[in-house]
Amino acid sequence: MKKYIVLLVLAPCSLLGQSGSPPTNTEEPPTLSAKEILKPDFLTGDGFTVQDEVPTSTGRNRYLIASEYGEFEADGNIMLERRIKEVAAIRKLKETSRTDQYKKALLAATSSPLVVAKDVVTNPVGTITGIPKGLFKFVNRAGQSVKERSQGRERSQYEDSNAANLIGFSKAKRAVAIQLGVDPYSSNETLQRELNGIAWATFAGKMTFTVATMPIGGPAGLALTSAGVTNTLNKALIDQAPTELRLRNLNGMLAMGCARATANRFNTNTAFSPSVQTAIVMNLETLKGVANRAAFVDLAGSEATDEGDGLFFLGTSRVLAELHAKKPLARLQQVGRIPVALGKDGRAVVALQWDYAAWTDNAANFIGLLKASDFGRKPSGLMLAISGDASPLAQQKLKEANIELNTRVVPGPLK
Repeated sequence: MKKYIVLLVLAPCSLLGQSGSPPTNTEEPPTLSAKEILKPDFLTGDGFTVQDEVPTSTGRNRYLIASEYGEFEADGNIMLERRIKEVAAIRKLKETSRTDQYKKALLAATSSPLVVAKDVVTNPVGTITGIPKGLFKFVNRAGQSVKERSQGRERSQYEDSNAANLIGFSKAKRAVAIQLGVDPYSSNETLQRELNGIAWATFAGKMTFTVATMPIGGPAGLALTSAGVTNTLNKALIDQAPTELRLRNLNGMLAMGCARATANRFNTNTAFSPSVQTAIVMNLETLKGVANRAAFVDLAGSEATDEGDGLFFLGTSRVLAELHAKKPLARLQQVGRIPVALGKDGRAVVALQWDYAAWTDNAANFIGLLKASDFGRKPSGLMLAISGDASPLAQQKLKEANIELNTRVVPGPLK
C-alpha cells in the first residue's frame, strides 16, 4: 500500500531563493477589496468600519479597522476576527458601565472584604498582610508561578499579575471575556481596560454579567480551535490560570512524545498568549494516532517571535486538524527544516495558514523547491491546502505544475 505524505511547511520564506533559474511570469502581492472578500458582519457594524483597501503580503491580509474607540490594525484574517469581536465587546462593556446595576455593584464593592485586595491587583508591590485570610485558599496556585520564575520564564504581555490570579480576580475577568466571545489574554489594551472594570464589579461587587446575543462569529474558541474542542478550550480558559494552562499543556506535549526541552521551549515562548498556546496544543491533540507531533511543537517554539507568528502557528495547527478529520494522517517527520507527515495514498500536501496566495517570485521558487525535494520516495501527487484564497495566476501555475489546490480550509471572516 502506498504511503500518504503530508508536508507542513512552517517557514517557507526561509527556504526560498534556493532553486536554480529565476522564476518568470510572476506577480506582485495585490491589494484586495474588503467589500469583495469579507462577510458583512466583519465589514461594518455598530461602531466600526473596515477600510476597503486590504494590502496582502507574505500570506497575510492587512486590515485597518476604524472604530469609535480608535483605530485597530489586524495582521491577517485570524487577527481581524479577534479585533472585530473585541470592538463589539468594548461596546457592550462600556454600555454595562453606564447602568445602575454597575454603579450599585461598585458601591457594594467598597464595603466588601475584597476591597483591600483591589490594591493587590493594581499595585501588587504592597504588603500581602492586608489580604483577608479567606483568600489564602488560592495560594496553592502560586507554586507553579514561583517555579516558572526560577526557570527564567517572564510573564507575557497578555497575562495579569500573579497577584490578580492569586486572589481570584482574573478568573472573574476570564469568565466575562469568554461570555463576550473574546480572548481574555488579548493584546488589545482598550479591551483589557474595560474588562478590568467590569470584572471588578462582578468579583467584588457581586454583579451578574450576561450577554443577551451570541458574539459575532460565535464564541472565542471558534476562531482558535477545530469545532470539536471549542467548549473544552473555553472551559479551560475560565477555570485555569496561565500557570495551570502551561502545566496542562506540558503534560499534553509530553504525552505526544515531545522531549521536555522541546515542550519547555514552547511553553516559555511569550510570543504565544496562554489561550493561543493552549489552542495549539489542543489542535495537535486532535491529531490522534499521528506520530512525532513534536516536529510542530519544536518549530513553533523555536521560530515564533511575535503575536503574528503565534497566530500563524495557531492557524496552521487548525488547518492540520481540519485535514486530519477528513483524511487521517499517520506521522510527522522532518525533511531538512520541513516536517513531513506520512499517511496512506501517496500524496504530498502542503498545509498552511495563508490568507491569500499570489504567484510571487518567492512562491514560484518555493514550488520549484518542493517539486525537487527528496521525500524518500516519489509522491503520487502534490496538494497545497491553505486557509484562504489564491490568485487566478497562482491557481493557473499550480495547475500547470500538477499541484492540486485546496482553498478556504478555514475561511474565517471570508465570505
